[in-house]
Amino acid sequence: MTSAPPGFAPSGSTPPRFRPNVCAVVWDSARGRVMVFHRVDLALGEDCWQFPQGGIHPGETPREALVRELREEIGTDRVTILRQAPHPIRYLFSPDILERLIETHPEKAGYQGQEQIWFLVSLQAGEEDIHFRHQPPEFDAYRWVSPSEALDGATRFKTGAYREGLGALGLLEDPPSIPPLEGG
Repeated sequence: MTSAPPGFAPSGSTPPRFRPNVCAVVWDSARGRVMVFHRVDLALGEDCWQFPQGGIHPGETPREALVRELREEIGTDRVTILRQAPHPIRYLFSPDILERLIETHPEKAGYQGQEQIWFLVSLQAGEEDIHFRHQPPEFDAYRWVSPSEALDGATRFKTGAYREGLGALGLLEDPPSIPPLEGG
């Protein structure tokens, strides 16, 4: 069987299982920039800069998962939620990444991809709250980039999800259009 391109399941295959997940885009409206983070582990096989993300635990709401993941990954949960994407965004792991992830993260065995709830957030106290002391650390650095630079730098199998997520949050428009948070 030939392998399908990243983001697509092979024809006739079992439908993929997606891990419930959240993704946080940290936004600086004054500069029109988003914050991307450099991964410590090279399980993705690349010099990887990405948005904080992580699984939703059983019994946890997406917002609770967002706060927990930010605290664990970037050292702060002091954020204001500006926007939530109107629908979940899915992506499939590429076969080589799936194999590496199963070796390094056995809890992800059985999942072929992730279904993410994307949030746009701003830091309440600024960059001084960010640190990478959580063990084990996932990130070791951050930088501010334009939304299009974040898209251009996305790991190859996440490019479609990044385009969809950034677009759903209004960040790929020129100038970015941040609609009000739905539901308060």
